[in-house]
Amino acid sequence: MSLRVIHEHQRVGWFELFYDLVIVAAVGYSAHAFAHHPTWSFGFWICAWVLIMFVLWSLTTLNYNLFPGDYTWRRMVGLVQMLALVVGVLGMVADEGLPSRFGFGGMGIAFACGAVLYVVPLVQHETLRITAGIVAGTASLGALVLLAGAWLPEPVNWGPTDAAPWVLGLGVGLVAVGLFIAIGRLPTYGDEEHLTERVGQLVIIVLGETFVSLVSALSGKPEIPNPLFMVLTFVVVFAVWSMYFSSVVPAGLPFQPWRLRAWYAMHWPLMFGAVGAAAGFSIVMLVPFGNDRPEVAAVWTTAPLAFVMASLAALTWIGAGRLTTQVRIHLVVVGLLIVLAVIDEFWTKSSANWEVAGGALIVAVDAFVSRMLDVAHRRSRGPAADGVETAGED
Repeated sequence: MSLRVIHEHQRVGWFELFYDLVIVAAVGYSAHAFAHHPTWSFGFWICAWVLIMFVLWSLTTLNYNLFPGDYTWRRMVGLVQMLALVVGVLGMVADEGLPSRFGFGGMGIAFACGAVLYVVPLVQHETLRITAGIVAGTASLGALVLLAGAWLPEPVNWGPTDAAPWVLGLGVGLVAVGLFIAIGRLPTYGDEEHLTERVGQLVIIVLGETFVSLVSALSGKPEIPNPLFMVLTFVVVFAVWSMYFSSVVPAGLPFQPWRLRAWYAMHWPLMFGAVGAAAGFSIVMLVPFGNDRPEVAAVWTTAPLAFVMASLAALTWIGAGRLTTQVRIHLVVVGLLIVLAVIDEFWTKSSANWEVAGGALIVAVDAFVSRMLDVAHRRSRGPAADGVETAGED
C-alpha cells in the first residue's frame, strides 16, 4: 500500500484567470501570423512559441499550486510580467512589428518575474525550500540568457545556424529544467484538483482562440464564403472540448512523478495542434467549397487535427495507465487523419478541402463515442461516479 497526501482543494483565484488572458492573446497572435504565412519553417517556429508560452504559464501556475495564497506583491509581479510578455510577443512572433531586442528584453523580464515568484517561498517554506531554490535559480539564469539576446545585432535572423534561436532555446530550456523538477513534487505537496482545473482552463481558452480566428477572418466580408467550414469549426472545437473532459479528465491525474511529468508535457502538442487547426479552419473557411484553392489555403491538411488527437490519446493513456477503449479509438482516428493528410498533400492539391471536412467529421464521431463510453463508465461505477469515494488499497 502506498501513502498519498490528501490536500484541501484550493479555489482558482481571479488573478490566475486574468493572467490566462494575456497568455491566450500571445497564442492567438501566433495563430493569426501562422494563418497568413503557413510554411513548414514558420510552423516549427509557432510550435516552439507555443512551448515558450506553456513554460511561462507553468512557471506561474505551479507557483500558485505549490504556494497558495492571494498576495498583493504576487499580483504586482504578475502585472509586470504580463506587460513584459506583450512587449515580447510584439517583438518576436512576426517579422514586422517591434525590433527583436524588444522581444528578447520583454521575454527576459517576463521570466525574471517568474523567478521572483519563487524567492519569497524560498525563505518562508522550509519543506519546499530546495524546490523553490532550484526553480528560482534556473528561471533567473534563463532570464539572463534571454536578456543577453537583446544585444544581438539587428535584424535578427532565425535560421538554424543563427544565434537568436539558440539563445532563445537555451534561456527557455533552463527554465524548463527547474519546472521539470518542480512538477515531480506536485503529488506530495501540490493540489491535484487545482492542477487539473488549471490545465483544463488552459485547454478551453486555447480552443476559444479558434472562434477569435473565425471572427477575424470574416471581418469585413459581405458574406460567408464557406458556411460548411464555419459549421465544422464549431463542431471540431466542441468535439475536442468534449473529448478532453470525457476522456482525459476521467482518466485522472497520474500519481507517479515521471508519469505526471509526461502527462503535463503532452499538453504542449495539444495546444500546438489546436493553434494549427484554428489557423487552418479560418483560412479554408474563406474558400467556397468545391472551388480550386488559392495557394495560401492549399497547404492546410488534417495534420493539426492529428496532433490534437494524438495528444488526447497520449494524455488518456498516461492518466489511465492502460490502453483503454477510448485510447484505441483515438489512435485509430489519428491513423485516419494521417492518411487524409497524405492524400491531400500528394494527390488532391487542386480540388476542394473534402479531406479536411472528412477529418472534422471523423473527430466528431470520436467525440460522440467517447462521451457515450464515459457516461456508461460513470453509471457502472455507481455512487463513486457522483463523487462518493470508496475506501480501498492502492
